[in-house]
Amino acid sequence: MEELVRSIQKQVRIKRFACWAGLIMFGLCTLVGIAAEEWFMALLGLAMTVLSIYGLTMMRGMTKFNKEYQPGKGYGYYRRTAQQKLRYLTWGQWILGAFIVLMFFVYHVRPSAFLIAILGILTIQFSIKKRIKNHQEPNVTELDEFVRMGIVSPHEQTIGVYKDFLHLSHTFQGNQIVIVTDKRLISVFVEEQGRALKTEMLLSSINKIRAIGTGFQGQGLLLSVSNRDHNELHIHMVGKSIYFSPEQFVGSLLRALDAALKIGSYSTEETFPVYQQTRISLHPLEQSLLHKPTTA
Repeated sequence: MEELVRSIQKQVRIKRFACWAGLIMFGLCTLVGIAAEEWFMALLGLAMTVLSIYGLTMMRGMTKFNKEYQPGKGYGYYRRTAQQKLRYLTWGQWILGAFIVLMFFVYHVRPSAFLIAILGILTIQFSIKKRIKNHQEPNVTELDEFVRMGIVSPHEQTIGVYKDFLHLSHTFQGNQIVIVTDKRLISVFVEEQGRALKTEMLLSSINKIRAIGTGFQGQGLLLSVSNRDHNELHIHMVGKSIYFSPEQFVGSLLRALDAALKIGSYSTEETFPVYQQTRISLHPLEQSLLHKPTTA
């Protein structure tokens, strides 16, 4: 996972460099267009300059954690409802489509670039938007399974779930379950032979959070959180399933995190560790073979 984090951060740095280069180049084009009274060139250069600035703003803090998380602030896209996210993506598709037409027919860019942009629009339409529409919340049976396997406590309220498979009985190495309750953020990474590594972090201890789009056209999402003891948890949601949306899960996490940080300390029938890793079994007959925590 650490190698994946470094690789994605490297990609972000390259994109940030490209945005800076675009800002300088298109900014100069805007000035030249104004000086030469080539208004179409000036307007196009200005539009691209604004897009470059927007790109830099979006990538700010992606290579390292931002300042401390403030409840209710930031991450506007993820805080939107499903319908608001869909409208936001639709507007993005229209803008991208208009830019494609302009660049292809006016500036005659290479067909390969045109094809990549078209594939990006199709990915948004048939992958990202589809999974937001079809995002499934866990049913009662699944919640009972989570309690039975010791993943969540019967005293917790499950707020959101992300997983990259449909049924707990059909898991393979590399599959994962990510759960946010009213108390904890829990990651379960499936290892060989039905064993899994469970990592949990107390919500009220989290003070930094970061979300970076990964894969083709941002199809996946790398979620990273850090607490006041400098423990870090990195979760890579590949985003290939049309039934579980990383975007919707992050929205659930933000709501639960806001509530936990506002409440602060809490009292329950059991106390949860601030951060802990435990190896568990996903097989019903092996629940008595749970390993001791590997990280305090």
